[in-house]
Amino acid sequence: MIFNSIEFGLFLPIVFLLYWTVFRQNTKFRNLFLLAVSYFFYGVWDWRFLILIVVSSLADYIFGIQIHESNSPKKRKLFLTFSLIVNLGILGFFKYFNFFTQSFVDVFKIFGQDINITTLQFILPVGISFYTFQTLSYTLDIYNKKLEPTKDIIAFFAFVSFFPQLVAGPIERAKDLLPQFQLPKTPNYSKIKSGVLDIATGLFKKIVIADRLAVFVDEVYGNLDNAQGLPVLMGTLFFAFQLYLDFSAYSQIAVGAAKMLDFDLSTNFKRPYLSTSFAGFWSRWHITLSSWFRDYVYIPMGGSRNSSFITKRNVMIVFLLSGLWHGASWNFVIWGGLNGLYQIFLDKWIVKHLKFKPLKQIFVVAGWTFSLVFFRATTFADSMLAFKNLGFSFSENLYNFGLNAQEFKLTIALLIMVMITEVISERGTNIKTWISSKAIPLRYSFYVALVMFIVFLGSYGVGLNDNNFIYFQF
Repeated sequence: MIFNSIEFGLFLPIVFLLYWTVFRQNTKFRNLFLLAVSYFFYGVWDWRFLILIVVSSLADYIFGIQIHESNSPKKRKLFLTFSLIVNLGILGFFKYFNFFTQSFVDVFKIFGQDINITTLQFILPVGISFYTFQTLSYTLDIYNKKLEPTKDIIAFFAFVSFFPQLVAGPIERAKDLLPQFQLPKTPNYSKIKSGVLDIATGLFKKIVIADRLAVFVDEVYGNLDNAQGLPVLMGTLFFAFQLYLDFSAYSQIAVGAAKMLDFDLSTNFKRPYLSTSFAGFWSRWHITLSSWFRDYVYIPMGGSRNSSFITKRNVMIVFLLSGLWHGASWNFVIWGGLNGLYQIFLDKWIVKHLKFKPLKQIFVVAGWTFSLVFFRATTFADSMLAFKNLGFSFSENLYNFGLNAQEFKLTIALLIMVMITEVISERGTNIKTWISSKAIPLRYSFYVALVMFIVFLGSYGVGLNDNNFIYFQF
């Protein structure tokens, strides 16, 4: 079930009504209800993969208690190791088995040795990278004595599987989200209204803008043999905005759905395309993943406390792992490594040579967009072909790639609107608060217009190969 589907449009109101009318008075029944609807939400894709969530949840529930109650450092480390084996073992098997197997075969081919190893044919469980990191952070925090385990197994299982953020984040920490399952819940009109507006805004970003960009991007990257010059350049730039709007839309809808149930989720994006450095970019982009790698990988390895070489090594390890987290492909590893190199070598150059803030922002976005060729292209060969065909020539008409002249111009206008609103927000104006402060006629005119834009300007069906959210594949 995806957020931009009719099924979810029916699912969420039903959950909302039952939650506030039948289950809100009793905490245990409320959490049991949330667990049931979350499993239903996930099971619509493939109920068999619910077994993995149950195994991961049960293992970390048990190991968390054992880590906390063990006085022996060896036993504590042993139970943490069990948690790592279960979580990373499941993730590694389903997501990386074929990747590492094929890489092993390819290495032997370099030396003229052909070996046959059978790969496995199975579907990647949706959201496995997200909920694995979420539940794994629970045992890591208990081990580091930053958190005490819960004895409420229903609340813990509901925390791991909470449907608004189950399949694509934000990746929540137990210290932030888990206690909210124990708090009394009272319907708050302002919070519910804010949640509905978040959902509507997210759907606008996804359906009206990101899915329209996807039509052009898919046409370009699906025909790299024929696409030349400016179409490839525009397709790559469009993908940078598609990725941002698609993923931030999911996060915003997740936040909005959680608000309707009186839960607060983490902010995952803070206007990353206005960053003036690559380090700043990663403090604004997919914030919950960046902070996860910072707290559980970068800092334990020494962070920036040692020599410059060790610091750079730690940065590169984090970015290479981040690339691998995104996908079982060398393209993603290259993408991650490239962004690591940006932060290590280009941030100092930006400070030294670029004094004008907009130039810094353009340089960061340009570097990021360049790296996304590896992110978007299916294979390394396709990446090289895309780079080869990049340019400013007009040998191909821009309107031959899924969007006619009117659609293309509308897309450009929508992107300009996005950046204007980003700049306004960056300067301290909360647009949602500003709208809410206006008189009822103006306020509700905006709400109606937002819905009308989604209904009449949304990119539905024609030329659209896949309306799933991009990060579902991770």
